[in-house]
Amino acid sequence: MEPLDQKTTEERWRLLFEQSPLSIQIFSPEGQTIRFNRAWSNLFGLSDEEAYAFNVLQDPVLEQTGALNHIRRAFAGEIVFVPPVKFPVRNHPTAMRWIGGTVFPVITPDGILREVVVVHHDITELKQAEETLRDLNQILEARVAERTEELRTSEQELRTALDAERQLNQLKTSFVGMVSHEFRTPLGVIQTATDLLQRHGERLEPGERDKQFVSIQTAVRRMAGMMEHILLLGRLDGRHYHLKSTELDLPIWITEHLEQFCPAPDDRTRVAIEHTGWPSSGRTRLDEALLLHILGNLVSNACKYSPPDAPVVIRLSRTANALTIAVEDQGIGISEADQRHLFEGFFRASNVGSRPGSGLGLAIARRCAERMGGTLTLTSEPNRGSTFRVTLPTTPPEVS
Repeated sequence: MEPLDQKTTEERWRLLFEQSPLSIQIFSPEGQTIRFNRAWSNLFGLSDEEAYAFNVLQDPVLEQTGALNHIRRAFAGEIVFVPPVKFPVRNHPTAMRWIGGTVFPVITPDGILREVVVVHHDITELKQAEETLRDLNQILEARVAERTEELRTSEQELRTALDAERQLNQLKTSFVGMVSHEFRTPLGVIQTATDLLQRHGERLEPGERDKQFVSIQTAVRRMAGMMEHILLLGRLDGRHYHLKSTELDLPIWITEHLEQFCPAPDDRTRVAIEHTGWPSSGRTRLDEALLLHILGNLVSNACKYSPPDAPVVIRLSRTANALTIAVEDQGIGISEADQRHLFEGFFRASNVGSRPGSGLGLAIARRCAERMGGTLTLTSEPNRGSTFRVTLPTTPPEVS
């Protein structure tokens, strides 16, 4: 094969340069553009005048992106890979494109820098794919986080529902146990008395008949009282109770109702009411029905669970915004373990023995205090007595 002449060789390299699909740009040793191919023009969209006016060593965009630091090394004689940076181009659907390049010097045999060549790499599509993938990944992470939160919420709701169902089942069990235990005695009394009256009524002395009637009435009242407590507890828990405010002089009111709190005369004699410093004009608007439930339960319990000769003290105090009623006894006390459940419905302390009770009184007392905008707290030790403290606002939370 005959060697090509110089003209043919130059033409061949010119065609290779012009028709190359790679963007090629050639700079003088001073950084001025001296040649570029069609692929370069298509990539950057510049006119020939703009292209020849471009000096790579003086471009502010390349300076700002840090690419110029790599390019200067090529002008110093190194082969350099310039990482892709965002670069503005014209007449392109994407105004900013990610363009990097391989920059290498062309040096004569005697070591003189003749020109610097850059072959550009347009990786815009790759970057766009990466950004799309990143966006999709963020969307996926957000969906996963959202779904995880939904599952966590569903799990919490399920746990709450299971706890509620467990509490309801426990409440049902306690209610059935209370009914079977507490209703059995009065029902037995009623059945015995009615059987006696039915079979031997005409032969009984008037006093004996009256005694049987009283037994029936007492048993009926006991059952009716327990049912009233259950219904009241449901109304308070369901917020169906509306406060009815009445103006009361509390020390006088308690004294007048002491017989209702303590039906037995011996119990009433050991109850003391202390209200040192109570203002003479200390009338307060309170819901009388709820107050009767609160003090009725607290004072009767204090008497029931205390020795017959142990005193019970009702202490009253008042500030500008609240009044406090403390019921103190020297009875059997309540263990710390029982105190955690004492205000739950149908719960009875482990040391009550055979004393009758439904386990509803303290639950009702606390609900009543809370419905009046107040609190009911307990301080107690086994065998050292208990103090129940009711704190109520002097201004009712709502009146209807």
